[in-house]
Amino acid sequence: MKKTIVAAAVAAVLSTGAFAQNVVLSGLIDAYAGSLQYSGDKRTGVVNSGGMTTSWWGMSGTEDLGGGLKAEFKIDGFFRGDNGAFGRFNGNENTFSRDAWIGLTGNFGTVHFGRDLAPNFLPTVIFNAFGDSFSFSPIVLHANVPLFNGTGWAAVNAGDTGWSNQVRYTTPNFGGFTANLHYQFGEVAGNSSNRNVGANFLYFRGPFALGGFVHNVRTNNPNAGTVGSVNVGFSQQKAWMLAGKAAVGPVNLYANYEKATNDNYAGAAGNAESKTWSLSADMAVGPGKVLAGYADTKWTTTPTSARNGSKRDTFSLGYDYNFSKRTDGYVVYMNDKITNYDRGNSFAVGIRHRF
Repeated sequence: MKKTIVAAAVAAVLSTGAFAQNVVLSGLIDAYAGSLQYSGDKRTGVVNSGGMTTSWWGMSGTEDLGGGLKAEFKIDGFFRGDNGAFGRFNGNENTFSRDAWIGLTGNFGTVHFGRDLAPNFLPTVIFNAFGDSFSFSPIVLHANVPLFNGTGWAAVNAGDTGWSNQVRYTTPNFGGFTANLHYQFGEVAGNSSNRNVGANFLYFRGPFALGGFVHNVRTNNPNAGTVGSVNVGFSQQKAWMLAGKAAVGPVNLYANYEKATNDNYAGAAGNAESKTWSLSADMAVGPGKVLAGYADTKWTTTPTSARNGSKRDTFSLGYDYNFSKRTDGYVVYMNDKITNYDRGNSFAVGIRHRF
């Protein structure tokens, strides 16, 4: 349960009067034990952080400015529950790399300034059975997690799942439809093309939902340890995704399709194109749910390179058991295969707590 700290004794007394300000301290810790083996890897016994959700903590707050207008902020960062280190991985120790933004919200919608979600994040994590698992969700692994092993497998999406130096506008909710417009400044003097732009949409209507994104990525995020803006020598990426969800009784069905084109592959006058599709489902069983997901990605390069025709398929099966509204435990099996490399099999048992 989130603990609400009422800042300045519930009210900040300004020259124009008293305005209520609420500050919320919140977070999540997730850790698991298991045996990991992605395709091309040797098997490793681990206690790791972030099996189903990357561990994080931080603060958010709002102040009612009157007339339907509110100021809001959010500052939170990732940490690793297995060793206490900041960041998602070694070299990514920024204190507030998850969110660091301030904004205004009202009848016009919402505007944020700072580090915030990238366009690809919500349509990817909402529309798959494993949610925002960067360890075991097949579509999230393919889209956003490079493998630093002999395979040289690059994540499909360039530019990270969060964009720094960003202005993000969110529309009001129109009968279940919302959209986000994203613009990340490259902050390179004399080079206005060094920027990222994108948009996404979400639509929820009864048992059905749709989502998608489009982005043009030219610059990396200035956070230590993040992968380069354009994967392995690309100078620009254009990508789009469509995703959907349908609820049928106790079962939720999900589907995703993404296409990404990377210009000037390895400095050549060509490109590298990836096509990714995914199907997944979750089904309520007892106090939890069974999870299953599959993703397939294939690369095509022009001119032909070692990556041309390279393919990856990943399958995950798990069960997520709810101990309470804040605490759940999970077990997961994952099977992973990349062209020309041995198939990998992973097993994990973990626990997740929200506070």
